[in-house]
Amino acid sequence: MSSAIEIIFVLCLILLANVIATSRNEQYYRLFDWLLLAFNAPLFLVGVVFVLIPEEQVALLEAGTGLTIQNTLAFGITMQAMALWGVLASRRSLRETLARWLPLDPLSPVHALALLLSGYLVGNVVLVMTQGGLERFAETAVAPSVAAVFLQGMIFVMAALLGVGWLVRRGPRELAQRLGLEGLNRQQISRGVRWIIILVALQWAVGAVWFLLDPEQAELLGDINELLLGDFDTVWQWLLLALASGVGEELLFRGALQPVLGLWPTAVLFALLHIQYGLTPITLVVFVIGVILGYIRRQNNTTLAIFIHTGYNFILGLLALLAPYLERFVQ
Repeated sequence: MSSAIEIIFVLCLILLANVIATSRNEQYYRLFDWLLLAFNAPLFLVGVVFVLIPEEQVALLEAGTGLTIQNTLAFGITMQAMALWGVLASRRSLRETLARWLPLDPLSPVHALALLLSGYLVGNVVLVMTQGGLERFAETAVAPSVAAVFLQGMIFVMAALLGVGWLVRRGPRELAQRLGLEGLNRQQISRGVRWIIILVALQWAVGAVWFLLDPEQAELLGDINELLLGDFDTVWQWLLLALASGVGEELLFRGALQPVLGLWPTAVLFALLHIQYGLTPITLVVFVIGVILGYIRRQNNTTLAIFIHTGYNFILGLLALLAPYLERFVQ
């Protein structure tokens, strides 16, 4: 329930940022900056509490918040760092500095919010990794349902649409243009198929080398993937998973965020989104895939990036379905 409230709150905040952007009122811009600044006060205070709390009171705090915390000091410091980033992101002077290197509009409340939320995503990854890392994730991970995967994809799509001004600043044609959505010709489809083959081969090669170098961690990641995706045992389920992640993630990252944050920072955020891989060679593969998809979006369009991402995920799913039969054949 709390997660649903948080998601709705963020979507409403994105909508508000676009409404204020439409007003072109400098006073409203300033008020929105102050609003973003205010969000970080309670976050910082929570961090202070976790840094200062005595060890014997951690259990009481966990019972009151519903959190399970293994390293209270790391948790508290990370919360404070996230709050500090939020304060910096709400300052126009910082955004003006970042705009020297990023395609960022320092005046835009939408861009300010994108910058703040991107920092929160990084902070969330640090929280996960400092509270047990990959091993802890393996213990607590829950297999998502088909409906949950579809819902997550829809949330990404909604965030992307609202972020670029759907219902507020842009009509359908301008919306498609801003997101980079265009029709594909035969040459682009052919290029996309080649990229799908290359990315699948890259995934397989890195996974094979990693298994040889660190079989224990590679096996742990395999167990996590089995837990997260083991219930997807039909072609249609894998197709839905591929479409949900391909469409949702590409619209959000390549379509909406890349023109704001730039190719490389967006690829980093894309890799950090896939925290189930931990800080492993597969995370590096995801980063490389994000860079490739970013260049494809830049040189062609987001539609081709969606096609490649969806096809890549679907082929991996088909290989996962075929793996047991291939093992029997080999034996």
